[in-house]
Amino acid sequence: MKKIYLEFLRGVSTVFILGWHIAFLAPTGHPTRLTAYWGTDALIMFFMLSGLVINLSESKKPKSRFEFIRNRFIRIYPQFVVGMLLAFIALYITSTAFPSFKTIIGNFFVVSTMEDYMGYIVASIQSNLPVWSLSFEVAFYVLFALTIGRNQKKVMFYWFLLSLIAIPLYFFRLERDALTHVIAIFAFSSVWIVGYYIYQYRDYFYVEKYTVLFSLGILPLISRMQFSPNFYDPLKYFIFSLFAIPFFRYCLQLPPAGRKIKMIYLVVPHTVFVIAALTIRYMPLKNAIIYSTFPYLYMGIGYLIDVFNLKIRVKNFITKSGAIMGKYSYPLYITHYTVLFVFSKLLHNVLLYVLVSLPIILAIAYSLENWLQPAVMNYFKRNKAADSPANEQKLPFRSVSVTQSGRQ
Repeated sequence: MKKIYLEFLRGVSTVFILGWHIAFLAPTGHPTRLTAYWGTDALIMFFMLSGLVINLSESKKPKSRFEFIRNRFIRIYPQFVVGMLLAFIALYITSTAFPSFKTIIGNFFVVSTMEDYMGYIVASIQSNLPVWSLSFEVAFYVLFALTIGRNQKKVMFYWFLLSLIAIPLYFFRLERDALTHVIAIFAFSSVWIVGYYIYQYRDYFYVEKYTVLFSLGILPLISRMQFSPNFYDPLKYFIFSLFAIPFFRYCLQLPPAGRKIKMIYLVVPHTVFVIAALTIRYMPLKNAIIYSTFPYLYMGIGYLIDVFNLKIRVKNFITKSGAIMGKYSYPLYITHYTVLFVFSKLLHNVLLYVLVSLPIILAIAYSLENWLQPAVMNYFKRNKAADSPANEQKLPFRSVSVTQSGRQ
């Protein structure tokens, strides 16, 4: 059974990324750096969600290393290839220069990163920049597959220690090469592993609604902290992931078990973050004040939902919209930027750019999820049946649920 709150979170995160890219590629005007954090916050949530859901899925239906990689490949790569092909079509339509052969190969092998911020091995293709995050997520899957076995808990712990060691190394390594790419993968995997451990230790702690809302309100303030000039800062996002733990535990919708996380555990560090934002001034004072109020604002919204007896309506909305958004989140993610890239160059009216782009984005996502993905699954199903011994009882092919990955 799917965790509908997690599906809703996946869908909402995709919507935030889509919204940011609509603004980023808008044919007129330049969005502020402030709004850029929306998409990045959602991406970090994706990484955490991926680690959590992979553990959830593997705990219920353990797989061998081969089966795990095979399932991830079936789910991710066919739609990824379509996204890449659309990106090349977009370059042709907009008369944009094609990348080098090395860059093309690197993109198809899922080792690209954004040129402006990383560009370790090859740069992500200009007409589909979001593919950079897949180089990290695919690496997380490969590393996780290597942990599968008798000593998985111990190996996961060692991986976590390596990820923490990689965080300071990330800041000292200035070269842009394959080694830096590996260090970055381990550094950002700390966020993925936090998500993994949330499910692993779900029965050791629990949270109540208002504490969850308070923790959720802290996150925007944390993501705007600046420990270094790096826009993608693994230390900041590791801290972000720690304060997102109550929210993800609540989204599991499991009965209370273990130790209760009290509000005071969050109020004290939030006060420290507020003081830092107001004194260090790494963002405008007005923004610092606004973001400082979010935890109390979110609790106020939760209180109003209780007062006006809107809980059932809110839950129904989450259930219905989450089922839809979660299902189409991955094809939306892998193709939306390409469509926006084309029409941002062909259309000069912002409203027309949005009205034309959105239906095409939705149509492509619908086609990939409902036509391409079933065809791919059926193909692998037939191959698996053909490879099975004739005297072996044929089992129905287990379809890959959209809940098996943080970004689907």
